[in-house]
Amino acid sequence: MPVEIIGEVHPALLSGLSEVHFRGTKVAVLNALGDTLVAAETLTLPSILEQPGVLPATAGLGDSITLNLGQAEGVPAPVAAWDFTLNGVSIKSQLDAGMMTMELAEPGEYVLSVEWTNSQGTVRAQSASLVVAAPVVIPTIDYPTVTLAYLNAASTYAGTAQDVTSISAAGQSHLVFSKTGSGTAIQRTEAGFVFAGGYYLQSQTVSGLPTTDGIFAVVDVTITSYGTAATQLLDGTGTTIKLRNNAGNLQAVGPVSGLGALSLGTVPYGTRLIIGGQLDDVLDVLSGHDLSGAVVTAAHTGLADPTPTRFISGRYLNGTLHRLALVGRAEGGSWPVTMQEVIADFRRGV
Repeated sequence: MPVEIIGEVHPALLSGLSEVHFRGTKVAVLNALGDTLVAAETLTLPSILEQPGVLPATAGLGDSITLNLGQAEGVPAPVAAWDFTLNGVSIKSQLDAGMMTMELAEPGEYVLSVEWTNSQGTVRAQSASLVVAAPVVIPTIDYPTVTLAYLNAASTYAGTAQDVTSISAAGQSHLVFSKTGSGTAIQRTEAGFVFAGGYYLQSQTVSGLPTTDGIFAVVDVTITSYGTAATQLLDGTGTTIKLRNNAGNLQAVGPVSGLGALSLGTVPYGTRLIIGGQLDDVLDVLSGHDLSGAVVTAAHTGLADPTPTRFISGRYLNGTLHRLALVGRAEGGSWPVTMQEVIADFRRGV
């Protein structure tokens, strides 16, 4: 509200007066007749002069970055409110003490958001973002050479990314997994192939695969929720290994009736996991790698030569299949690569 001076003021008091400020804002001075002796400042909304930035724009893991909040003008002078996030979570407190710098320790999307505010309102600047890629992990295993089938996010597929109709696996058997069933389409993302309890993958009928002395499978998968039945991460027909999520319990299942399933742990829904299961016809053993990476085994007496005739993956799955490897051992031969080696290589890539 205006400040009124009661009584006579000698003109000399205001002689040479050019500005009067009240709480940081230039205000007007009027005489008793309402004449302006000193003009007030015009109040204005903040205006962005310089957008914020994260520098350098090419920074990667291990590099140091500097945040620049940018600049804004307005009357009264605007004040910045800001945050710095990684994948949507604030990491402002992780900046170097008293500085606007930090070292990039994790991959993901870094975003600097800034708002400028004064008594006239708030204006949001353009957010500055920096996407830091995870290091590329080169497989130590030549999967097309040593596997019967190998699927990953880079596998050749038919259809569209929103409706995958088939996937051509690398590997000795040249398996093609075609969409089967009904319901929600299979989608392809940079992380892998996404299933939502609808369509799933099924290979063509096969015979004579080099598996009579053993077969194993390793899957790299994220299960988001339980479906309508036991999830078939890997299943199929014939004498073969099977990997399932049975009501939250991960299992490796062999073909011999009455010998049950080998527990591989409880599903951590929403978390990427790697498990494996193996049939060894020489030792008559069903084995697996559980969630902790430990090897678990059970005698599987009466096992006939593993002779799969068809493979299934993704049935009743709600989640993303990142990678799948199928490896066989021919009669009298040795494993071209071991399940432990594939598990270790898969873990390196997560």
